[in-house]
Amino acid sequence: MKLMRYSPAALALSLCLSAPVLAGEITCSDTELPDGFNGANAPPLIVPTVGTWRGGDGSTQLTAGSHIRIDDMNNAALLHQAQLFQAQLQHISGLKLDIAGSDGQAAKPGDILLSLSSCSGTTAAATDEGYTLAIGQGITLRASRASGLFYATQSLLQIATLQQNHATLPRGYIADTPRYRERSIMFDVGRKFASVDFLTAYIKFMGWYKLNTLHLHLNDQALDANKQWGLRAFRLKSDNPAFAGLIPADNQYYTRQDWDKLEQVAADYGVRIVPEIDSPGHSGAFLLANPDIAYTGDNPPGGTIDPTRPETLAYIKTVFDEFLPWFRSPVVHLGGDEVNVNNGSIPVSKQVSFLNDLAHYVQSKGKTVQMWGDQSYLPTLDKNVWIQRWINWGSEASINWQQKGYRWTESYGDWYIVPMTTLAYFNPNGLTGERVYNKWPANAVNPPIGAQIAVWNDNALTKKYTWDQDVNRLLSDAIPAAGQIFWRGKAQDAQGQTLDYSSLRPSVGKLQYGPDVTRFSAAPLAGSK
Repeated sequence: MKLMRYSPAALALSLCLSAPVLAGEITCSDTELPDGFNGANAPPLIVPTVGTWRGGDGSTQLTAGSHIRIDDMNNAALLHQAQLFQAQLQHISGLKLDIAGSDGQAAKPGDILLSLSSCSGTTAAATDEGYTLAIGQGITLRASRASGLFYATQSLLQIATLQQNHATLPRGYIADTPRYRERSIMFDVGRKFASVDFLTAYIKFMGWYKLNTLHLHLNDQALDANKQWGLRAFRLKSDNPAFAGLIPADNQYYTRQDWDKLEQVAADYGVRIVPEIDSPGHSGAFLLANPDIAYTGDNPPGGTIDPTRPETLAYIKTVFDEFLPWFRSPVVHLGGDEVNVNNGSIPVSKQVSFLNDLAHYVQSKGKTVQMWGDQSYLPTLDKNVWIQRWINWGSEASINWQQKGYRWTESYGDWYIVPMTTLAYFNPNGLTGERVYNKWPANAVNPPIGAQIAVWNDNALTKKYTWDQDVNRLLSDAIPAAGQIFWRGKAQDAQGQTLDYSSLRPSVGKLQYGPDVTRFSAAPLAGSK
């Protein structure tokens, strides 16, 4: 029996293969792998690697006569997912397989079955993003939720990509589930606008490597060469004339139509967009739109709104009232960081009171609230807030927010990319896959539930650079490694020994940005270093 275990999480998954559960597991899968799970096929070295693998013998050939079958042809969402998979598979293999119903039957030889049903006894079946994938005479992808089924399709597509003949698939069984609940990339589009087309391509790139969150920092200000706020921008444009003052001076923004397009692409590719509307710091755009709520203690002035004034909270609530209906994500980010960064002196108690009140308001609208962590907010910041730890200096650099009673994401400042910075700890030369793979903290005790790499555009006004060329050059090499570490942890071989990132490089060189991303073809991902 070929059983691969990659991590403690994979060990939990493998419980489905222990004696008491084995019969149930095979009952679910015996028609999918009639020749058994006791073969010699090695686990596919996809990225991220899989949790549990049981090898079969031989391979399954897809042909022009193969079908993609789904449980319910009347399920519009499932049919849409099958159509996306159909298009991606055609790009990889050249085969355009017809989509048909399954009639409640197991996968027929040479066919691929997408099923929103779980294989009992697996941890994968009990999680939103977990899945099982059985490659036998027929191929069956199972998940309890659409997100898990999407990841099953990406794993199968990666397996196909790595084969010399992309229509020939090695037989075996996978049960897989992620390490972190939130696997995130953050873009500061408040300081430097990113086009819808760029974001669309990156959403697809992220989904290919099982990253599930695009965090968009939507408002901020940037210093010009004279150390003044040369830009104070908010990037959502409402047609409501009451918010005309929020249209940025550079006239770059996302309309409701733009946002809906991004949300649909994100839904297709297993990504949620977490919008961040930051206050009371980083709020120059709101001050421009409503000068009456300005805080006057900043130097330079004009970047902070005054959290001690009731009318400030009242105004920010109207902003959320206007834009919350745009957001499909159950999670919304309120910022809350660096309120006194420009030598201000707003009492911390007043900051926390403002943030708690705003959090409670957004929570009352059915959203989970995230904020940037600041230990000065302890112990009174609402415990229902999901913290993103970011400060990489002083005692806060090692604070564990779970111990303080919070859910938290590791988004430590050493994992920032700030283009054109002179500060080495903000990675002016970008993040390599090796650095992410080798240096990401293990967090064995009180681990976070999320992980994030962030791109900040502090130098947007003083330096010239682009998202497509420069930011992508600094970030893209880290994306596959982040997918590996955030989904699985470090890869392991058949003996449970940790693999170097160089072992995954050849796969990355073949997998590239995904089967339907050509925007960055001039900057291919390196298959070796």
